[in-house]
Amino acid sequence: MAKFITYKRWALRPGRGESELVELVRERIVPHFKKLHGCIRLELLRIEGTRSYLALQYWESRGRWSETTGSDYYRTWYEEYLPILDRWDEIMQFEEEWDTEDLLGTSDNC
Repeated sequence: MAKFITYKRWALRPGRGESELVELVRERIVPHFKKLHGCIRLELLRIEGTRSYLALQYWESRGRWSETTGSDYYRTWYEEYLPILDRWDEIMQFEEEWDTEDLLGTSDNC
């Protein structure tokens, strides 16, 4: 079964800094995602030479993502996540997104 990976590209809003973003992700987003079943890893990658970042979510499979995000538990989880998203939106501006599957099964390897 192929891992399902979402890529979302975001840019820092004017006047916002990377340290503010990293603190939000470390202190609020990562702990909240640990409550979800099936999401196995988050990454935040800076795109060199820009104010843009890739936010990645690694899921066991697309099926697990669908099952999780369609559950009653997820609806409650998401309601609790909304204040965190509001803070994220104060810092970041959305640019683009992709949904992918790891065909080689190497997303955990170097």
